[in-house]
Formats: sequence, C-alpha cells, structure tokens
Amino acid sequence: MLLFNKPWQAIAVVMLCLLFMTNPQYGNGAKILSIALFYPSHARVMKEIAAQLQARDHSVVLVISSISETVQDLHEYQFKTKYYQTPVTKSAISDCSAIALQNNDPLLTACYELIISDARAFSNDKKLLDELKNENFVVLNFSAPHDRNAIVCDVSCYMCQVVAEYIDIKIQVDVSLFGFGDPLLARAFNIPSPLAYVRQVGLTSPYKMGLYHRTFNVILRLIVPFFIDQFMFNPMYAAINTTNLGLDSLPNYSIKRSTFLLVNSDFALENSRPITPTTKVVGPILPRPPAALPPNLQQFINSNNKGTIVVSFGSVFSALKFLTDIQIFFHSFDRLPYNVIWKYPDENRVNMDNSIKTVQWLPQNDLLGHPNVIAFVTHCGLNSVLEAAYHGVPMVAIPVAGDGYDHAQKILAKNIGVVLDVKTITSDEVFNAIMQVTTDKSIIASVKRVAKCIKNRPNNRTPVEEAVDWIEYALGNEGGHYLRTMEYTIPWYKLYLIDIFTIFFIALFIILKIFQFIHKKFF
Repeated sequence: MLLFNKPWQAIAVVMLCLLFMTNPQYGNGAKILSIALFYPSHARVMKEIAAQLQARDHSVVLVISSISETVQDLHEYQFKTKYYQTPVTKSAISDCSAIALQNNDPLLTACYELIISDARAFSNDKKLLDELKNENFVVLNFSAPHDRNAIVCDVSCYMCQVVAEYIDIKIQVDVSLFGFGDPLLARAFNIPSPLAYVRQVGLTSPYKMGLYHRTFNVILRLIVPFFIDQFMFNPMYAAINTTNLGLDSLPNYSIKRSTFLLVNSDFALENSRPITPTTKVVGPILPRPPAALPPNLQQFINSNNKGTIVVSFGSVFSALKFLTDIQIFFHSFDRLPYNVIWKYPDENRVNMDNSIKTVQWLPQNDLLGHPNVIAFVTHCGLNSVLEAAYHGVPMVAIPVAGDGYDHAQKILAKNIGVVLDVKTITSDEVFNAIMQVTTDKSIIASVKRVAKCIKNRPNNRTPVEEAVDWIEYALGNEGGHYLRTMEYTIPWYKLYLIDIFTIFFIALFIILKIFQFIHKKFF
C-alpha cells in the first residue's frame, strides 16, 4: 500500500522535515554549557535544568565539582557531565560555616577562601578548559550559530562567567540558587531594592523593620558590596590563571553579559518586591510530587499513627558539634509522641529510642510529601525550605550558616514555623518547638496556604519547565537584550540624577545670592 498518492506529496513531506531540522523557529538543537558552584545542592538544581533542556533535544554539557559526583541519580541522565577537581571538601564547607556562626558573621567571610581556591583550581585545569572549547558550542544545523549557543550559569559561580568570555558564548542566562541576594544581585542585574523593606544580606532582623533596622539596612547596602569586592572578588580575580584562559583581563562579577536571571524561589515565600523584565521568579525547581518510599522507611512511618518528624541539617551537620551538644536533640526527640527520621551522617551513632531512626541519606522530597510527616527540623538551606513549603510541612528552623538566617526570617514572616538559636538551644526548646508547629492551627493553616500558592502555577508549567522556557526564549530572541532596563546603558550621574540635582543646587544658590543682594541693596 502506497503512503502517498502523488510524488509531490512525498516531496512536500521531505521538505517539511528539512524545515524542522534546519530552522530554529521550528526545531531545537542548541548546544548549551552549564556550570555550577562546588556545593552539591547547587549541582542538584542545575542537573534538573540540564535534564529538561536535554529532554527538549538540546545538547547539554554540565560541569560540576568533584565533591558533587555523589549527587543522586546523576548517572541516569543522558546529558554529558564533566567534573573539575576542587580542593574544597564537604567538611571544609561545614567547618567554615561553624566558624562564621561562632563569630556572628552572616557574610560567611570564613568561607571566602574556599570560593577563591575553587576558582583557582578551575582556572588551572587546562585540560578541562580545552575540552570545553573543543565542544564547539554552536547550534546543530543552523546557519547563524552565534545566535544559538548559550551558557546557563549558577550565578554564584564566577568561573561560569569567565568561561563564557573564554569560549565567547554570546547568550548567558543566570540561575540564582539563594534568592535575590541583595545587594549583590540587585547591583549586578540592576534590580530595584527599596531599602525601606527589602533586607540586605547580613541583616538578621525581622522582615518588618523599625527605624534602627532600616538605618542598619542602608549602611549594609553601602558597605557590603565594597567589603565583598575587597575580601572575596579582588583576591579571586588575582588567583585565577588568566594564562590558561588567554584573557588579558577578567570580567567584573557585577557587570553581567547575561540577560535573564532565573530565581529559584517563589513569592509565596519571598516578600513582594519590584523586579526587572529580565528577572524571572520561576518557583522552586527541586520539589515535586513524592515517589514511593523505600520499604524500611515506609514501615517505620506506619508504625506510629500520630505522625513522623523529619530532621536534616544538610551538608552542615558536622558544624553542629562546634555549636551545640548533639545530645540535646536526642533528649528532646525521646520525649516526643511521634517517630523521628534523622539524616545523621556521623558513623559514630549513639544508642537511641526505637522511635528515632537515623540514616546517612534520606529521600527528603519524598519524605516531606508523605501525608504522615507532620514537621521538619531544618538548617534552613533554601532547597530544604522550598521542599517543606511545597509539601505544606511546618518547620522548626535552626539556621546554621549563610543565607539560612534570611530563610528563617521568611519562615517567621509567613507564619509557617518557629525559629531557634543553635548557639543557645536547649532540649526543652526543641521539644516545645516541635509540639508547637504540629499542634498550632494557625501555623498549619499558613503552611498549607503557602503550599497551595506554590503549586498553583500559571499555565500548569512546573518551575523547571518555566526556567527552560525562558532559556529557550533567550535562544530564540538574541538573548532578549531588548528587555534590559536603561540602567545598563546610561551613565551613573544620569541614573542617580546627579546632573539634575546639580542644576537644582546651582539654581538655589543663585536665588539665594539674588535675595542676599536685594536685602543688602534695599534693606
């Protein structure tokens, strides 16, 4: 049986296939590089974006650090993964976080050396740099390749910005894995940051700021960029091997060639604020409907119909021993009427009650999505907070380092949990906090409302789908540079109206002189 009655029908089908293969408006085929900072949690998010890009027929190369090789399920994806050897270790991350907390240092200056040494190691890896350059990041079967290659950067990974210059990739899209990060991202992407209500990094006050905190907020906005430039970025620029990169100068972190900033968060948690047309709050990328639990965890949860508490301090677990007595948690968990599943990576475990189960790894998203899980004790890493909020699980927030303080304040502001101070914590406080979040109807109602807002996505697009939609939009529209605001092009004195105020002051000065002259002349 013939498929076509006439020859012209077969020719038309062939021509249509060729059109889809060669025309970027109808076919995909961009080649995309993606680079994440050394944190395994960052690699997890960038992995999800890479997988979605690959599913849409783009060719993806994901570069992550050697300590991220253990990221769950990474081997199951079809995209190409390359690793660079970083001198940073998980214990070093935890230790510097503990030092920062002991020193009341929310800017994490103790961790700057890790970021600097990581950038140095990446730039010294000439083999990797050559491999990336030889990947030929151009679109397949497209006549204008300079418009159809892209790099997707973890915005906290400066080396991604450097590699974009090194390979000369024209289209760059950044992904923020720590929220808005004022003032760093506000400065780099010209995002409005009203100091009356947008908290700057380093401020540990409540979201509703009084006069004192607003004053301190303004001071932070002025000094934090200078401080980080002097103690992190400038030493990092000096540490990078420009010879391997063949660059005469390095790009300034605060001057972005990228157009879009994709924020891995949701206004259901973030306070509402003005953003630019190129800033897209796509929602939490990692949370998803829960999968079936391993039999041992499911059986343990089923053994107590009152509920189960999940406890995880992420990669900073070992920092707890510098900050508090671990026995505090066991003593509080022993008294609970609930079961407890604790991610406890320390091999030197202690004897515990049958209601407490410690595991070295747990499927956190799937556990939080289980209907019998009724609370989450967390160190306030952003991904952990987003997963708990997505599944409507109230939180006991115990921030240990970095942006955890800010996320803890979001939990308080949205009334979806309580916050404890890890340095002064007691067994009674932990016990009472868990009992409060599992019985307080207002907290339970608030977290369910937040979960509903997060899941109610426009056009039924998941956050990772929306993120990749914007990456493809950048690919199809020359990067989307037309959406950039005027801050990128006008001089600073025009941006801050210095010329206008100068005219006003001159005019005021002239008027005052005229009045002085008239007063002396006639009075």
